[in-house]
Amino acid sequence: MPRAADGKEFAREAPPVVFYGFMKTVLAVTMIFGLCAALPARAAESLGPPAGVTPAVELPPPAPPLDALKECLARQAPGGDECLDLLFRGELEKHAPGALLKSVHQYEEEDAGLRLACHPVVHALGREIFRVKGNIHDAFLACDQTCHSGCYHGAVERFLRGDSKAPARHVTESEIVRKAPSACDVTVERRVYFQCLHGLGHALMFFTENDVDTSLKGCDALSGAWSQESCYGGVFMENVVSALTDRRKMSATDPHYPCDDVAQKYRRACYWMQTSRMQEMGLTTEQQLQECRNAGAFALDCAQSVGRDVSNLSRGGNSLFAAAQCERGKGDALRACIRGAVYALIDNTWDLTYATPFCAALKEENAYCTQTSSDYLKTFIGK
Repeated sequence: MPRAADGKEFAREAPPVVFYGFMKTVLAVTMIFGLCAALPARAAESLGPPAGVTPAVELPPPAPPLDALKECLARQAPGGDECLDLLFRGELEKHAPGALLKSVHQYEEEDAGLRLACHPVVHALGREIFRVKGNIHDAFLACDQTCHSGCYHGAVERFLRGDSKAPARHVTESEIVRKAPSACDVTVERRVYFQCLHGLGHALMFFTENDVDTSLKGCDALSGAWSQESCYGGVFMENVVSALTDRRKMSATDPHYPCDDVAQKYRRACYWMQTSRMQEMGLTTEQQLQECRNAGAFALDCAQSVGRDVSNLSRGGNSLFAAAQCERGKGDALRACIRGAVYALIDNTWDLTYATPFCAALKEENAYCTQTSSDYLKTFIGK
């Protein structure tokens, strides 16, 4: 497993939880922060082109209109997913997947609200790309890292769920164990392989109607501890963000559950997600870090989850506040929070677009943040 600047293992986890795909439970909150705000109008140029020069025509992006995407996102699950699927199904009859991903990326850059909620949008595009391509390999070739690699995750989701419109369907444990190992191609780039494994964890939860224990057993069918743990992360993330709230494995009073209940081999991946549940329970960043100190051997994994969560603040343009949240931790906890933030920020774009401003905003550990970002980009992303 890759290691950070201080020798810590790269505890790989993908997108920040708060706005992660399959997140019907948080889309309403996202709307409050401007999801439905229209793109700012741009002033017209007062001067025309020089004489004899034909002005360039700015063509509209091929993706569905921004307003149409936001309308789908505003719908309650599962209606939002179906709406997005139909939008992209029509667009894929006219445009290449790469052009649609480029358009979504353009929307992401121009609209702060969509930037924090675009992951489920590209999930839908991934589902429809798999429908066209018919297999994981070709679907992955058509996807990229836009919006925290949601396209890859959506393709894996469609691989397991097929064309079923139901939120999930009951399957036997033997079916899960049989099908899970064939989902991801171990020969692809490590960063792409991880996205497949993480998406598999999410898809298993859909496939088992949010049965955490059975989904984890599906991950256990994979070969190798790293592959299994990458899949576990998707399971526990889906447990936190699932729209099937009555089936989530949660406690109303214990901020560590289910991490303090599952087997030891699952606990690290569980704690990488757990502060999103603590946040949902109303705990402040300082209170979350206190609870992390109570997590025993997994205290730093928990602190890393804090960083993953606050990365959303940095992506939303508030790196100073995001950095200040991490700096509520001290020593190893601060470094763990920094790792969680920069891993998530780099995962979003596979470059330093968001990580660099975050590191610059830190009052402490700037050099550690910068070095960790560089190491992660080189070792895991391959740049």
